Amino acid sequence: MIDIHSHLLPGLDDGSRSLQQSVAVLRQMARDGVTGLVLTPHLKASEINAGAEPAIARRDGALERLQPHCPAAVELFAGFEIMLDQPLSPLAVGDRRLSLAGSRYYLVEFPVSVVGEFATRVLRDIARVGPVPVLAHPERYHACSPAAVREWRDAGARMQVDARALGRPTTRGHRARQLVRAGLADVIAADNHGDGRSLRAAVELLRQRTGGGSLAEEALRLLTHLNPLAMTRDWALAAVPGLPMAERWTDRVRRFLAD
Repeated sequence: MIDIHSHLLPGLDDGSRSLQQSVAVLRQMARDGVTGLVLTPHLKASEINAGAEPAIARRDGALERLQPHCPAAVELFAGFEIMLDQPLSPLAVGDRRLSLAGSRYYLVEFPVSVVGEFATRVLRDIARVGPVPVLAHPERYHACSPAAVREWRDAGARMQVDARALGRPTTRGHRARQLVRAGLADVIAADNHGDGRSLRAAVELLRQRTGGGSLAEEALRLLTHLNPLAMTRDWALAAVPGLPMAERWTDRVRRFLAD
Protein backbone atom coordinates (compact mmCIF):
# COMPACT_ATOMS: atom_id res chain seq x y z
CA MET A 1 0.00 0.00 0.00
CA ILE A 2 1.02 3.61 -0.61
CA ASP A 3 -0.41 6.45 1.49
CA ILE A 4 -0.42 9.92 -0.10
CA HIS A 5 -1.59 11.93 2.94
CA SER A 6 0.16 12.16 6.31
CA HIS A 7 1.36 14.60 8.93
CA LEU A 8 4.47 12.91 10.31
CA LEU A 9 7.12 15.59 9.90
CA PRO A 10 7.69 16.44 13.58
CA GLY A 11 6.55 19.84 14.77
CA LEU A 12 5.52 21.30 11.42
CA ASP A 13 1.76 21.28 11.96
CA ASP A 14 -0.93 19.61 14.09
CA GLY A 15 0.50 16.14 13.43
CA SER A 16 3.43 14.35 15.03
CA ARG A 17 5.18 16.29 17.78
CA SER A 18 8.49 14.42 17.91
CA LEU A 19 10.89 12.27 15.93
CA GLN A 20 10.18 9.34 18.26
CA GLN A 21 6.44 9.62 17.65
CA SER A 22 6.92 9.67 13.88
CA VAL A 23 9.29 6.70 13.89
CA ALA A 24 6.86 4.63 15.98
CA VAL A 25 4.06 5.32 13.49
CA LEU A 26 6.31 4.55 10.51
CA ARG A 27 7.25 1.20 12.04
CA GLN A 28 3.60 0.32 12.49
CA MET A 29 2.88 1.37 8.90
CA ALA A 30 5.66 -0.93 7.70
CA ARG A 31 4.11 -3.80 9.66
CA ASP A 32 0.74 -2.98 8.08
CA GLY A 33 2.20 -3.27 4.57
CA VAL A 34 2.70 0.40 3.68
CA THR A 35 5.62 0.68 1.24
CA GLY A 36 5.36 4.37 0.32
CA LEU A 37 4.28 7.48 2.22
CA VAL A 38 3.88 11.09 1.11
CA LEU A 39 4.52 13.58 3.92
CA THR A 40 2.03 16.42 3.50
CA PRO A 41 2.24 19.15 6.16
CA HIS A 42 -0.49 21.78 6.13
CA LEU A 43 0.17 24.92 4.10
CA LYS A 44 -2.27 27.70 3.21
CA ALA A 45 -2.58 29.08 -0.30
CA SER A 46 -2.29 32.57 1.19
CA GLU A 47 1.10 31.61 2.65
CA ILE A 48 2.21 30.19 -0.69
CA ASN A 49 1.15 33.32 -2.55
CA ALA A 50 3.13 35.44 -0.08
CA GLY A 51 6.23 33.28 -0.64
CA ALA A 52 6.53 29.50 -0.28
CA GLU A 53 10.31 29.28 0.17
CA PRO A 54 10.36 29.25 4.01
CA ALA A 55 7.73 26.50 4.20
CA ILE A 56 9.51 24.40 1.58
CA ALA A 57 12.81 24.78 3.45
CA ARG A 58 11.20 23.75 6.76
CA ARG A 59 9.59 20.71 5.16
CA ASP A 60 12.75 19.61 3.38
CA GLY A 61 14.80 20.01 6.55
CA ALA A 62 12.34 17.98 8.61
CA LEU A 63 12.27 15.25 5.96
CA GLU A 64 16.06 15.13 5.90
CA ARG A 65 16.11 14.62 9.68
CA LEU A 66 13.42 11.93 9.59
CA GLN A 67 14.75 9.94 6.62
CA PRO A 68 17.63 8.13 8.40
CA HIS A 69 15.20 6.77 11.02
CA CYS A 70 12.57 5.52 8.56
CA PRO A 71 12.13 1.74 8.16
CA ALA A 72 13.82 0.51 4.99
CA ALA A 73 10.52 -0.93 3.73
CA VAL A 74 8.85 2.51 3.56
CA GLU A 75 9.82 5.02 0.85
CA LEU A 76 9.21 8.64 1.84
CA PHE A 77 8.08 11.40 -0.52
CA ALA A 78 7.63 15.14 -0.02
CA GLY A 79 4.38 17.02 -0.51
CA PHE A 80 1.97 19.46 1.08
CA GLU A 81 -1.72 19.56 1.93
CA ILE A 82 -2.72 22.96 0.59
CA MET A 83 -5.64 24.76 2.20
CA LEU A 84 -7.29 26.78 -0.57
CA ASP A 85 -8.22 29.74 1.60
CA GLN A 86 -7.69 31.80 -1.55
CA PRO A 87 -6.93 30.90 -5.18
CA LEU A 88 -3.33 29.92 -5.86
CA SER A 89 -1.28 32.33 -7.94
CA PRO A 90 -0.37 31.10 -11.46
CA LEU A 91 3.27 30.88 -10.40
CA ALA A 92 2.43 28.69 -7.41
CA VAL A 93 0.25 26.36 -9.49
CA GLY A 94 3.27 25.48 -11.60
CA ASP A 95 5.66 24.89 -8.67
CA ARG A 96 6.05 21.13 -8.35
CA ARG A 97 7.86 21.48 -5.05
CA LEU A 98 4.34 21.94 -3.69
CA SER A 99 2.93 18.80 -5.32
CA LEU A 100 2.86 15.14 -4.31
CA ALA A 101 6.36 13.73 -4.90
CA GLY A 102 7.09 16.37 -7.55
CA SER A 103 4.28 15.09 -9.77
CA ARG A 104 1.38 16.79 -11.55
CA TYR A 105 -0.84 15.95 -8.54
CA TYR A 106 -1.47 18.56 -5.80
CA LEU A 107 -3.21 17.60 -2.56
CA VAL A 108 -5.69 20.36 -1.71
CA GLU A 109 -8.45 21.02 0.79
CA PHE A 110 -11.13 23.62 1.49
CA PRO A 111 -12.81 24.93 4.64
CA VAL A 112 -15.60 22.49 5.54
CA SER A 113 -18.30 25.06 4.75
CA VAL A 114 -17.07 25.73 1.20
CA VAL A 115 -19.82 26.37 -1.35
CA GLY A 116 -19.90 23.70 -4.04
CA GLU A 117 -19.86 26.15 -6.95
CA PHE A 118 -16.85 27.99 -5.51
CA ALA A 119 -14.98 24.70 -5.11
CA THR A 120 -15.76 23.78 -8.70
CA ARG A 121 -14.44 27.09 -9.99
CA VAL A 122 -11.20 26.96 -7.98
CA LEU A 123 -10.51 23.34 -8.91
CA ARG A 124 -11.17 24.08 -12.58
CA ASP A 125 -8.82 27.07 -12.51
CA ILE A 126 -6.02 24.85 -11.17
CA ALA A 127 -6.64 22.01 -13.62
CA ARG A 128 -6.93 24.38 -16.59
CA VAL A 129 -3.20 25.17 -16.48
CA GLY A 130 -2.03 21.57 -16.15
CA PRO A 131 -1.84 20.31 -12.55
CA VAL A 132 -4.34 17.79 -11.20
CA PRO A 133 -5.88 18.84 -7.87
CA VAL A 134 -6.49 15.90 -5.54
CA LEU A 135 -9.22 16.90 -3.11
CA ALA A 136 -8.50 15.61 0.38
CA HIS A 137 -11.35 14.05 2.38
CA PRO A 138 -14.25 15.33 0.20
CA GLU A 139 -16.71 13.68 2.58
CA ARG A 140 -15.81 16.37 5.14
CA TYR A 141 -17.37 19.23 3.15
CA HIS A 142 -20.98 20.20 3.73
CA ALA A 143 -21.41 20.56 -0.04
CA CYS A 144 -20.30 16.97 -0.71
CA SER A 145 -22.73 14.71 -2.56
CA PRO A 146 -22.28 12.29 -5.46
CA ALA A 147 -23.58 15.01 -7.80
CA ALA A 148 -21.18 17.63 -6.42
CA VAL A 149 -18.25 15.23 -6.63
CA ARG A 150 -19.08 14.47 -10.26
CA GLU A 151 -18.91 18.22 -10.92
CA TRP A 152 -15.54 18.46 -9.14
CA ARG A 153 -14.24 15.53 -11.14
CA ASP A 154 -15.52 17.07 -14.38
CA ALA A 155 -13.59 20.20 -13.38
CA GLY A 156 -10.41 18.11 -13.41
CA ALA A 157 -10.06 17.12 -9.75
CA ARG A 158 -9.56 13.67 -8.28
CA MET A 159 -10.81 12.45 -4.90
CA GLN A 160 -8.92 11.17 -1.85
CA VAL A 161 -11.37 9.57 0.57
CA ASP A 162 -10.37 9.36 4.23
CA ALA A 163 -9.66 5.86 5.54
CA ARG A 164 -11.02 6.46 9.02
CA ALA A 165 -14.24 8.08 7.77
CA LEU A 166 -15.19 4.89 5.93
CA GLY A 167 -15.93 3.13 9.20
CA ARG A 168 -17.66 5.96 11.01
CA PRO A 169 -21.43 5.95 11.76
CA THR A 170 -21.74 9.63 10.84
CA THR A 171 -22.79 11.75 7.90
CA ARG A 172 -19.14 11.99 6.85
CA GLY A 173 -18.84 8.22 6.98
CA HIS A 174 -21.99 7.85 4.90
CA ARG A 175 -20.64 10.27 2.30
CA ALA A 176 -17.30 8.46 2.15
CA ARG A 177 -18.99 5.09 1.61
CA GLN A 178 -21.26 6.65 -1.03
CA LEU A 179 -18.25 7.82 -3.02
CA VAL A 180 -16.52 4.45 -2.88
CA ARG A 181 -19.76 2.67 -3.74
CA ALA A 182 -20.33 4.94 -6.76
CA GLY A 183 -16.78 4.64 -8.11
CA LEU A 184 -16.11 8.33 -7.39
CA ALA A 185 -13.07 7.80 -5.16
CA ASP A 186 -9.61 7.64 -6.73
CA VAL A 187 -7.49 6.92 -3.65
CA ILE A 188 -7.91 6.18 0.04
CA ALA A 189 -5.44 7.71 2.50
CA ALA A 190 -5.12 7.60 6.28
CA ASP A 191 -4.27 11.26 7.03
CA ASN A 192 -2.18 10.05 9.97
CA HIS A 193 -1.32 12.75 12.51
CA GLY A 194 1.10 10.72 14.61
CA ASP A 195 -1.65 8.44 15.88
CA GLY A 196 -3.29 5.12 15.04
CA ARG A 197 -5.05 6.04 11.80
CA SER A 198 -4.55 3.10 9.48
CA LEU A 199 -4.89 2.39 5.80
CA ARG A 200 -4.87 -1.33 6.58
CA ALA A 201 -7.95 -0.96 8.79
CA ALA A 202 -9.88 0.65 5.93
CA VAL A 203 -8.94 -2.16 3.55
CA GLU A 204 -10.10 -4.78 6.04
CA LEU A 205 -13.34 -2.89 6.66
CA LEU A 206 -14.15 -2.64 2.95
CA ARG A 207 -13.38 -6.31 2.42
CA GLN A 208 -15.80 -7.14 5.21
CA ARG A 209 -18.49 -4.78 3.93
CA THR A 210 -18.27 -6.00 0.32
CA GLY A 211 -17.73 -9.68 0.99
CA GLY A 212 -14.45 -9.65 -0.92
CA GLY A 213 -14.28 -11.14 -4.39
CA SER A 214 -12.30 -10.21 -7.48
CA LEU A 215 -14.09 -6.88 -8.12
CA ALA A 216 -13.51 -5.71 -4.56
CA GLU A 217 -9.86 -6.73 -4.64
CA GLU A 218 -9.33 -4.92 -7.95
CA ALA A 219 -10.90 -1.74 -6.56
CA LEU A 220 -8.93 -1.93 -3.31
CA ARG A 221 -5.68 -2.43 -5.19
CA LEU A 222 -6.42 0.65 -7.30
CA LEU A 223 -7.45 2.75 -4.30
CA THR A 224 -4.54 1.87 -2.03
CA HIS A 225 -1.67 0.92 -4.33
CA LEU A 226 -1.90 1.50 -8.08
CA ASN A 227 -3.40 5.00 -8.11
CA PRO A 228 -1.28 6.23 -5.18
CA LEU A 229 1.75 4.77 -6.97
CA ALA A 230 0.73 6.64 -10.13
CA MET A 231 0.61 9.88 -8.15
CA THR A 232 4.15 9.41 -6.86
CA ARG A 233 5.40 8.50 -10.36
CA ASP A 234 3.51 11.20 -12.28
CA TRP A 235 1.48 8.65 -14.23
CA ALA A 236 -2.17 8.83 -15.29
CA LEU A 237 -4.70 7.40 -12.85
CA ALA A 238 -6.93 4.43 -13.58
CA ALA A 239 -10.70 4.46 -13.17
CA VAL A 240 -11.85 2.68 -10.03
CA PRO A 241 -14.94 0.45 -10.23
CA GLY A 242 -17.66 1.05 -7.69
CA LEU A 243 -17.75 -1.26 -4.71
CA PRO A 244 -21.13 -2.90 -4.03
CA MET A 245 -21.62 -2.01 -0.39
CA ALA A 246 -25.10 -1.84 1.09
CA GLU A 247 -25.85 0.76 3.76
CA ARG A 248 -27.07 -1.24 6.74
CA TRP A 249 -30.04 -0.13 8.81
CA THR A 250 -27.79 -0.07 11.86
CA ASP A 251 -25.59 2.46 10.05
CA ARG A 252 -28.58 4.74 9.52
CA VAL A 253 -29.58 4.53 13.19
CA ARG A 254 -26.03 5.10 14.43
CA ARG A 255 -25.57 8.01 12.01
CA PHE A 256 -28.75 9.64 13.32
CA LEU A 257 -27.58 9.24 16.92
CA ALA A 258 -24.00 10.35 16.17
CA ASP A 259 -24.99 13.47 14.24
